[in-house]
Amino acid sequence: MNQSAPPTDHSLLICLLALFLVNSPFNQWWSTLTLPWYAMYLPWLLIIVLVAINQHRLQRKQDGGD
Repeated sequence: MNQSAPPTDHSLLICLLALFLVNSPFNQWWSTLTLPWYAMYLPWLLIIVLVAINQHRLQRKQDGGD
């Protein structure tokens, strides 16, 4: 029997990761580096991809898969 974490746990972890990436000293360090213009959008892309994967897994689980 495969026991996985409840879907809300994954959503909470994604939310905490988003808060860390957007509102932390990491964000200040990231902005002081000499990076390409699109580098500031990469954390947001990561968050969007993780949310999409989580939603896909939730939908698949509700449809009876997995």
